[in-house]
Amino acid sequence: MAEGLLATPPLLLTGLLLVFASWAAANPTLTVRDFESQEIYFAIDLHDPPDWHLAWNHSVTGIRVRDYFTVKENEIMLTHSHMPAFDAGLGHIPGRGRLESDGNGGYWVYDINSKVPQPGLLIRVGSDRVNHTLVQGKNAWNLSEVAAGRRVVIGVEATP
Repeated sequence: MAEGLLATPPLLLTGLLLVFASWAAANPTLTVRDFESQEIYFAIDLHDPPDWHLAWNHSVTGIRVRDYFTVKENEIMLTHSHMPAFDAGLGHIPGRGRLESDGNGGYWVYDINSKVPQPGLLIRVGSDRVNHTLVQGKNAWNLSEVAAGRRVVIGVEATP
């Protein structure tokens, strides 16, 4: 009698392969690329849920700002944002999300749900003082350490 994989019915093997393929397709890779050279600084396999945020210190006041994103169907979507204050260039645009107090003098803007145009989020990475950091779960990638002063694109690539 055959043992192991040889004894596994073909339909079961096909089902297992389809489950694995759908899991792999559901876990895209977030890339941070240099805009000009296309060099990849970071390639991050997103886990479920594919949520992440970009944190940075405001260039004038130094407050820590966080913009939260998710990936749906290989597209990046800004979901919500946190600002400890409405400093220069920060705030809420009426009709774009829902403004709430954070209870500590700052603000949350929820339900923004705005798609980031392809090829992805284009930013000029700030100095170490600005400390641009990409965070997913318990992991953090400091963009300012590797690309300060450079334009980068944070984009999504489907896992092959």
